Amino acid sequence: MNTEKSRFERTMFIVLVLLFLFSQAVIFYPALVNDPAKPGWREVLPNMLIISIPLVLLYGSIYMVAVAWREHTSSGQVEPRLAKIIHWAPRVAAILITGFISLFSLDVFETQAPPLELLGGFLIHNIPSIALIVLLVFAWKRPVVGFVAFLAAGILFAAFFVRSFYALPNLLLFVLPILLIACLFYIDWKWLGAPSSPASS
Repeated sequence: MNTEKSRFERTMFIVLVLLFLFSQAVIFYPALVNDPAKPGWREVLPNMLIISIPLVLLYGSIYMVAVAWREHTSSGQVEPRLAKIIHWAPRVAAILITGFISLFSLDVFETQAPPLELLGGFLIHNIPSIALIVLLVFAWKRPVVGFVAFLAAGILFAAFFVRSFYALPNLLLFVLPILLIACLFYIDWKWLGAPSSPASS
């Protein structure tokens, strides 16, 4: 059984690493080919590292959900070590994806505008990040709230940012990581028996 489990986890890991590399290529190759400036590795590498944040969250979450689902299906429970990781994973992932989304608001400071106008633009661009922070505060000790809230957030992001085939990178970078956070909150709520109300926490 342990050999079969190890083989499954190893296969999952290899497949997800390949998907991670493929995703990086899909996102960056068209941009590099069509960029007349032909940026070098010094310009490309930092962007690849930044884009790695949501992709690692995405494929790491898929790995944890798949392993947890397999354990829960075969034995009716998730082993304590994985359960502890899954309990904290959606909370940490929510912080990281919020930070990643906030990075895009820094473009505001590249424009020539009065300080108050820059601050206003910065705050407007950070509305999605602020909303995710508020959701996370309410969901921190209530995984059922996290499941519902991040599921709704993922659907809203899809509605606003994935409106055409050319917006598919947004699906990988924003929508799917948020939906996987919702899945992890669901596992924490339903499978791990985490407290879902302040009185029980």
